[in-house]
Amino acid sequence: MDSVGLKSQALAAWEAHAESWDGLMGDSGNKYFSVLELPILDRMALGRNGAYALDLATGNGLVARWLAQEGASVIATDGSRPMLEQAKARTESWYQQGKLNHDRKISFEVLDVMDPQCWDAFISRSLETCDGFDIITMNMALMDIPDLKPLAIALKRLLKPSACFVATLLHPLFFTSGADRQINVHENPVTGEREVTRSIVLKHYMSVPPARQLLFWGNGEAPPPFSFHRPLHELFVPFFQAGLVLDALEEMNFDESYRNPVREYSSNNFTQFPKILGFRLRPSGS
Repeated sequence: MDSVGLKSQALAAWEAHAESWDGLMGDSGNKYFSVLELPILDRMALGRNGAYALDLATGNGLVARWLAQEGASVIATDGSRPMLEQAKARTESWYQQGKLNHDRKISFEVLDVMDPQCWDAFISRSLETCDGFDIITMNMALMDIPDLKPLAIALKRLLKPSACFVATLLHPLFFTSGADRQINVHENPVTGEREVTRSIVLKHYMSVPPARQLLFWGNGEAPPPFSFHRPLHELFVPFFQAGLVLDALEEMNFDESYRNPVREYSSNNFTQFPKILGFRLRPSGS
């Protein structure tokens, strides 16, 4: 499949699953969001109160509403119009229920981060009214995008000199690489006790083809969205080439309190291998 077809399918899949995704995330997000992703955003997206923020691939608006609660003025964008409609509806419900003050404004725009022309139009409109953004966020979406170059170039144009871009994604080494989970059971001859050890078997890392995300299989809708694996150098090089520098990085996983004793193969039980990678980029020279 050529790159144009791949980009089209990547976006179409999320459009088809917009309603399901909103149902899964709800008002507060899932366990991954509350335990692993939000703490990263909280530590890295500093100076939120009074900030002018842009939330990319907003999904149902989780991060956009969090930024607004923290005092930021937010533009929430997504390449999927159906997804953006879910975000608008849930945000309006927040206003009506008093969960979000009306002075905490969130506006919504369709923006395909894979399309340079969409970026040009968005940047032109944005820079007519401001000199750039203080914070740009992208929570759990970088692995959904087949080409990061348009995003990287746009970030350099949109970030103020002292601003930051904060992103989270599935960990490239232990997750999108398609690594196998392995369980070994050993009978200890000294103690007479059964010991279970867990490991990761990594067969491919440098080159891994796009994979369908298992989260959506079996819900009766369209095929699941793709996940695009990148080794770490491929993940960061487009941003470095655009003139951004890395100044924070975290790897996150559930601790022992989230173990699943019923499903030994549950990824929650593999506590030594991080599930989420989070990082912060800034314009060079800031």
